Amino acid sequence: MSERQQEAAALERWLFERALPLWWEVGADRAGGGYHEAIDLNGKPVARPHRARSIARMVFAYCEAGRLGWSGPWREAAAHALAYLDKHFVTADGTVASVVGRDGRIDTQTPFDLYEQAFALLAFADGHQVFGEALGCRRQAAALRATLTRSLAHPRGGFREDPAGRLPQRANPHMHLFEAALAWIALDDDPAWRAMADDIAGLCLERFIDPGSGALREFFAADWSPVEGVAGRICEPGHCYEWAFLLDRWARLTDRSRPQAVARLTAFADRHGLDAGRGVVINAVLVDGSVHDPVARLWAQAERVRAYVRDRRSGADIAAAIRGLRRFLATPLPGLWFDQLGADHRFVDEPARATSLYHIIGAVTELATLADR
Repeated sequence: MSERQQEAAALERWLFERALPLWWEVGADRAGGGYHEAIDLNGKPVARPHRARSIARMVFAYCEAGRLGWSGPWREAAAHALAYLDKHFVTADGTVASVVGRDGRIDTQTPFDLYEQAFALLAFADGHQVFGEALGCRRQAAALRATLTRSLAHPRGGFREDPAGRLPQRANPHMHLFEAALAWIALDDDPAWRAMADDIAGLCLERFIDPGSGALREFFAADWSPVEGVAGRICEPGHCYEWAFLLDRWARLTDRSRPQAVARLTAFADRHGLDAGRGVVINAVLVDGSVHDPVARLWAQAERVRAYVRDRRSGADIAAAIRGLRRFLATPLPGLWFDQLGADHRFVDEPARATSLYHIIGAVTELATLADR
């Protein structure tokens, strides 16, 4: 086996043998439903209110586990998350609440968040693919999309943050709305999904990506110009990799040529976002490439893996990216992870966040395509 194959195999074994069983056995909230937001490093679930993104990502993770061939109870695990999302988060207009308390009631103090809507759409796509029409996921997704289009469509592309037009506007929720629309394009011939994906892709290529550096900015004013000050100059290398992966997928799904921006995004992230000493992707730089936040988070390592595989990088490059990700998985209890690695080479001692499983399994899925080839 090559170095890349060895690293990929080790990551998949950890996922199948350690992470997926642990998060079903310990992470699933058997009493209240759904999944716990985190598990501490001693293996105890952390009691916190549930976020829509966390529950939705568990739907994705266990559906993806089934597609990868995990022999565990992936259908039951995915259905457990999907049922909780449907019962407790979906509101009368089809949108989803951001947070639900441990008592199963919506937290009305937490505002509407476009980010949560994106992951609900993704969860509905996975639910539809696995369970078919029986659970009504296609209908729920169409209703949510219609509400977003009717209430939040931005005249210059994409969506407003909320009905009040909260600022700054963010690229990140759009990235996940784009991801969800692509998931639906692969399942459903409804032209509205293609229109949504094309609209967000155009917004990214025309507004989010800095034409000079090729970097992706994060925060914007009401007219989609970068916000003033430092915030308007922030670029997250992990998101550069993630957008590059998704734009490449969009081009393939819609029979387009691969945008030149894809190569520029990965080049910027490689040049300015990699810390050679730690072998990891850092949190944030500015548009000129200067370091803004040297802490490294797990999710960005997984997105580097996905981008490298889709970009058909060398085996050595992909192996290095997998090693960067696997550093975060070396916890006292196998199946958990560290989320943050400081510039001092020390991991932050904190519970493992459930949301990270989505990124890890996404990397494993993409690595599986190399075996298929």
